[in-house]
Amino acid sequence: MILISAQGITKSIGPKTLFQDVNLGIQEGEKLAIIGSNGSGKSTLLRILLGQEEIDSGQIVNNRNLKISALLQDPAFDPEQQIIDHIVSTKNRLFEVIRRYEEACEKIELDQSSEVEEEFNQAISEMDRLQAWDTESNFKSMLTELGITNLHLKMGELSGGMRKKVELVKVILEESNLLILDEPTNHLDVETIMWLEDYLVDMKKALLLITHDRYFLDRIMDKIIEIDRKKVRVFDGKYSDYLEKKNEIREMEERLEEKAKSFLRTEIEWLRRQPKARGTKQKARIQRYEEVDGREKVTVDKKLELISLETKQGKTILEVKNLKKSFQGKSIINGLNYHFRRKERLGIVGPNGSGKSTLLNLLAGTLEPDSGIVKPGINTVFGYFDQISRELDPSLKVIDYIKKKSGDSISLEDGTKISASKILERFLFPGEMQYSLIEKLSGGEKRRLYLVEILLKNPNFLLLDEPTNDLDIQTLTILEEYLMDFPGCVVLVSHDRYFMDRITHSLLAFRENGEILQSHLSYSEFLDQDEKDKVRTGSKLTYTGDDEQESNQTKESTSTKKSMQANSNSSSQLKSESIAPKKLSYKQIRRKEEIETKMAQLESEQKELEEKIPSLSSDYEALTDATTKLGTIETELEGLLIELDSIG
Repeated sequence: MILISAQGITKSIGPKTLFQDVNLGIQEGEKLAIIGSNGSGKSTLLRILLGQEEIDSGQIVNNRNLKISALLQDPAFDPEQQIIDHIVSTKNRLFEVIRRYEEACEKIELDQSSEVEEEFNQAISEMDRLQAWDTESNFKSMLTELGITNLHLKMGELSGGMRKKVELVKVILEESNLLILDEPTNHLDVETIMWLEDYLVDMKKALLLITHDRYFLDRIMDKIIEIDRKKVRVFDGKYSDYLEKKNEIREMEERLEEKAKSFLRTEIEWLRRQPKARGTKQKARIQRYEEVDGREKVTVDKKLELISLETKQGKTILEVKNLKKSFQGKSIINGLNYHFRRKERLGIVGPNGSGKSTLLNLLAGTLEPDSGIVKPGINTVFGYFDQISRELDPSLKVIDYIKKKSGDSISLEDGTKISASKILERFLFPGEMQYSLIEKLSGGEKRRLYLVEILLKNPNFLLLDEPTNDLDIQTLTILEEYLMDFPGCVVLVSHDRYFMDRITHSLLAFRENGEILQSHLSYSEFLDQDEKDKVRTGSKLTYTGDDEQESNQTKESTSTKKSMQANSNSSSQLKSESIAPKKLSYKQIRRKEEIETKMAQLESEQKELEEKIPSLSSDYEALTDATTKLGTIETELEGLLIELDSIG
């Protein structure tokens, strides 16, 4: 069943045509990814399919059964709303029933009239009918897996990474048959990315997303939608299949282009030798020449030839001795010692909020340590590409911004000069784009322009904090090639496993209490080993936030203190309750009765299954179903027992 169909759609923004005459259909259960260079129109295409953006021509046809849930970049939220209320406000009939039940509970606490009690009983019946009792525990379980346990924190108190996790759970729970995600992995820790991968692989809904994470693409998707030179092509298969097919197409196009050029050279020579064409054959030949000459030219993809203006490093590059840093009594870095070597390729890994960005700021000298030494060599020149990126003046043209930062030209080691315009061309800013205002650039194009600025400072020690965020795959691929040939040192923080695997030679891994371990595994190998260690020890890291800004760490530290205080208060309350029995509210009494009834029913089903299973040994399918159902019952009983204990 086709859920949504785009028929002959064309979209332009100002004088720039993004794509034209696009025909596209999304089938039920399909998983598709949109790829293309920054500014090609990926997010615009998503908004068109969502009905949030007008088209110049064509039409979008939606199946009457289509239900879309979408997570676009920078979703709106109420900063005063608690996490739990934000989740329950989602478009899901189960949550509508839960909200009505919660409202009925509040009413009956204040008014125990027959009318209110009838409303309360109806809410309970509806909860039973839709089996909504487990829904709340399901989304709490999801959030707990993602390291979010305090659901009463306000949305405005959360870091960007934590808000992204909440939004992911919210959109996943929405009642839909098409899930749309725009850059879902940006600002997420790697464990959340892997959790999301696992979920999407098993998900039965149709999926349409934009991402630059190539491992993510290759594992999940079964179709790739490419926006390239105003055209939209659909490729069946994984991302690796797309690369093979794309290479074949480019080779064929280049052969045809060379053939056309050869034909034109021959015809030009013929035209020069001939008198003014008067015969029918001559006119037809000239017409053929004009048709070929007026064809859409095929150009080989431009390479982002990043320039390395080598500054020689001295004997000492950077030394770190007994480095320590704490925030509000929490140790972030506890006694780090490290001596950087020539052409160091070091990856910094660890949970969000563990201190990765803090370490980069300490190395760059933008943050003072509590104690210890960070000693750069006299010839060490840092280039720091941070997560936030500098706010670029939106009123400036691209060319004027670069001239303001680096002048009209720069000099290379051999004395030759390269103009600012030529530099921008090498960074995939063609001539007409150089005279665009910065405010017209996409987020990824602004990041790329900021990267140009950093590299033109001629650094020999690069500090890169999440450089892959908002950059397209083409730019990422060539940036990887540049970094592998870069003559200086590279220190990299990234959750992009593919990027890290290609660039880094060793890792510094943040652990608890400011401990930092060194590993010579690749990032993927390190994650596999880490997962095995957690399974063996039964431990699980809890992620509390984001490395985006130091203020986030402060927020999270404050939240942690509040949580600790709450736990302390709970402990005191429990002690007093052991002396005096707790008085239950009407709502709690009713819920306790419901749980006890439900447990009795489940225990009866459990007993029947346990007696039945031995007789199913010869029927594998029935045995599997019975065993699975038994496991589900046991899990549900355990959850109900925990809830019963919490009521008292």
